Amino acid sequence: MTVAVLALVAFAAAPNRVFGWFTASNTATADDPMVQPPVAGVATSVPSVAAEQRGVGPDTPTRKNPFAGSPAINYADNEAGLSMPEAKAVPGYSVAEVAEALDLTRRLLIAGNLDRDVLAGARPAGVLALLDPSDELVARIENSVTATRWDADGDNPKAWMTRFDPTDVEPVGSVVKVNGITSYDTDREGMLTVHTDYSFVYPVAKTGSGAGASVTRSVVRRVVDTKVYRGPRYRSTARGRIAMARFDYEISNSSCTRMDGFVRPQFPADRISTGPPTTGAPTAPATVDPYNRSRPIDEGAAPGTCPVVSRI
Repeated sequence: MTVAVLALVAFAAAPNRVFGWFTASNTATADDPMVQPPVAGVATSVPSVAAEQRGVGPDTPTRKNPFAGSPAINYADNEAGLSMPEAKAVPGYSVAEVAEALDLTRRLLIAGNLDRDVLAGARPAGVLALLDPSDELVARIENSVTATRWDADGDNPKAWMTRFDPTDVEPVGSVVKVNGITSYDTDREGMLTVHTDYSFVYPVAKTGSGAGASVTRSVVRRVVDTKVYRGPRYRSTARGRIAMARFDYEISNSSCTRMDGFVRPQFPADRISTGPPTTGAPTAPATVDPYNRSRPIDEGAAPGTCPVVSRI
């Protein structure tokens, strides 16, 4: 199941702790920060003896091989997947300023998608510490993580960070697979823009389950643009901070009925128990491949819709 939600805004300290789970992405660059080449992977997994004895297929994820059957098996591990391109001067910005913008953007992605506490649902202190304090987005993020409910018209924490409910699921292994691209340039108004498009693959099991528990994955793809604003038309971005100007995201394998601030992975047994759709249920959207990074994020998907995924 896929939940796709898009958000766009006019404006945007190192992360606390990086999950050994939640430390390489085939990162590429492009001359145009809005264009990226397709990224693909080929799954190559060898089943363990234990898996064979249990009758588990070679492409079935397990605690020992959580990326079996997934292209993510060839992706980079954790923050190593967020390598940045070489910094070069662009009109109006020095090499040092570009390098700082790239570093801040990388730290922002780590803080929102790989930080141990944030992944477990905590306040995103690392994210907030990197954003320009004058940006209204800071208050929006703070309000979203303290809210008791979310709806289609309000802000949801998942727009900016990946969060799991630790009472519901637990990480499997110490690795999140990361794959994507970073590029930079100046926009039409001459503002330095860093464009990122990354997929994060999280293997999980139900909290407290044993060694032979069912394992699944959630894939979170984020397209984030950060900017360094400069006057006189705009208020200049504070040094050591970054402005988040775009934050589109798509989550594959998250419940469509529990629309809270957490990624809610569904397991094969969950889908089987729900049975076939009831008569009169809306027709499911076309099947999508969450690992197909050559396609744009589905801008037509509304909150709560669940396109069928071809694999997870």
